[in-house]
Amino acid sequence: MDLGFDDVLPYLASAYRRGTLAPFIGSGMSRPACTGWLDLLRGLADAAGVEVPAHLRKASPGDRLDTSELYRLADKAVLGLAAMDAEARADAYRGALNEGGKAAGDCAVPPQTEALARCPWPLVLTTNYDDVYVVSRIRQSRAAEISGVRRAGKPSSDARRDETDVPEVLGRSVEDCHKVLRSLASPTRPILWALQGFLGGQAARLDALEEELVLDPRRRAELASQVVAGHQQYQVAVNAHPHFRRAFAEVLSRRSLLFLGSGILEDYLVNLFGEIAHHHGPGPHPHFALFPGDRKDTLDVRFLQTRLGIAPVFYGHYSELAGLLDRLADAVGERRAPAPSGAPRPPAAWMPDELGFSLSEGSRCPAGAARKVRLRYAPLPVPAAGDGRACAVVSVGRMPSDNRAIPGTQAARLLAEAQEAGVVADTDPGRWRPLDEAPSYAYRFDDAPLFGVAARDRTTDLPPGSGDDGPEDSRDLGVIADAVCAALRAAGAAGFRRVHIGPVASGKHRLWHPLHPFVQTLAGVRAFFREAPAEGVEIVELHVLSPAIWSPVIAGKVPVAEMLSSGMMKVWVDLRDASGSSEIFAVTVCGPTRVGDIKELCGLPPARWSTEILPRPSKVEPSSADDLLVTPASIVVFSPRR
Repeated sequence: MDLGFDDVLPYLASAYRRGTLAPFIGSGMSRPACTGWLDLLRGLADAAGVEVPAHLRKASPGDRLDTSELYRLADKAVLGLAAMDAEARADAYRGALNEGGKAAGDCAVPPQTEALARCPWPLVLTTNYDDVYVVSRIRQSRAAEISGVRRAGKPSSDARRDETDVPEVLGRSVEDCHKVLRSLASPTRPILWALQGFLGGQAARLDALEEELVLDPRRRAELASQVVAGHQQYQVAVNAHPHFRRAFAEVLSRRSLLFLGSGILEDYLVNLFGEIAHHHGPGPHPHFALFPGDRKDTLDVRFLQTRLGIAPVFYGHYSELAGLLDRLADAVGERRAPAPSGAPRPPAAWMPDELGFSLSEGSRCPAGAARKVRLRYAPLPVPAAGDGRACAVVSVGRMPSDNRAIPGTQAARLLAEAQEAGVVADTDPGRWRPLDEAPSYAYRFDDAPLFGVAARDRTTDLPPGSGDDGPEDSRDLGVIADAVCAALRAAGAAGFRRVHIGPVASGKHRLWHPLHPFVQTLAGVRAFFREAPAEGVEIVELHVLSPAIWSPVIAGKVPVAEMLSSGMMKVWVDLRDASGSSEIFAVTVCGPTRVGDIKELCGLPPARWSTEILPRPSKVEPSSADDLLVTPASIVVFSPRR
């Protein structure tokens, strides 16, 4: 039976929300901004001084041509280009790739790519060399919305890189394949995996890509050297790099691929798929390829389904592809307003909005009295007036000079809602009172069921200031767990049994991606339940507002149960040599760990290496200090001391 787009759309939407769907885009997604295969080869041959046979010179892109003859022409062109230096060769490729020989930045993003890029994708695979998908993501970036709260001021390049939803371009090197594999199980920056190299310089100037932290000149040269066009290059790309084949096989088994623009029809990719299927057997996830209806008679559906595990999905004309991808974006993201006239209603696709965990022994079903932690993808609620069992904990700042709580945007909103609900009589900030020793972690608003947690450094000696959760109080990831534990302790001592906690230290002045304080909040919950008496708080509900947290959580990239159970953590180490090249590996540690401990574990002489922790745990600059605290989900960067 033939599959249509309406048949697969609900599955695609559900797989996207679970983080298992990955587009695989071919040359059709870049038309007409970029030339097709035939025009590209003719342009490369002209640049290399290679004669093009007359019938190929006159052929149209839609003509049926001998594929082997095109490969031979490509091989001759590539050999001719080898006489050029690397930069001139890359320019020749760009000249042949850009439709009409347009200058960098003058190629318009095609509507089908613009539709695909409406949503942030954790991983996109491509056989294309161009930048149209990346540029479309740059133009449609919604990093602030995805992170939950827009940062104040102009964030540093480190902060932008930490939170951006614009993809990093990776190639076939060992280091890049390691990054791709890491992204399958851990929260990382989005990735465009350029399987055949990357040039850029189509929809944006090369310096604009550097400004957006997509590519620096060194990486651009490295990826340009990986461009595949000739037969020998294809053979080397697939057969001479076993690390690439293994990484591709892992992606194929752990993701559901959506082929767009006929990327799967490359002969060497068909062979690669066949090899993986032979060695690994069928994978657990279905793959889909969208084809216009006029391809139905030229495709072997049985072969695609049984040998490659790919289900062809047919639709009308290729011009309809952008509309179909818009429908997918409507189903999983922010819908177009107003909706296009006559557009089908987006399908209903289930998404987890709550995850629950109970303290239990063995495999038995937890008893009703077991203490619980729930993660909820929902705003922080105001406890009902007169409930007596439920309270809410909201993040606040702290004035170093007099220990006053500084209510930020989140606290002000909760107080306004509490006043409207009759829980508090007014919202005077002076009613916040400290509950532990100064400088305090825990506060309470009068005797209302509203508590504040000030995850701020207790040793800071900064001048007083004013503002909305402003920078006059020092943030530090390392204190979040202690602060959350103190706030839970105060709520339990006041007799509350159900505690709702909103995002901690994740406001507009944050120094880090909101995922990192979330992980530290889990550590604080773990510490509290380890020390709290059985008759204390029974349920802690963590309310998540940011898709940048919830998406990796439901995709299984954040091991919540393990973090609630143990202080064991994996720390990623980025070892950078004097040339800027890096090697990334991981070490496993338990409990509070400092930079000096990581250096010793890695066998690094302390005096020779400077350290930076990403994200920065506080306002400290990169340093050689070995007493900096390392937190889960951090990357420790070591570089030669200068």
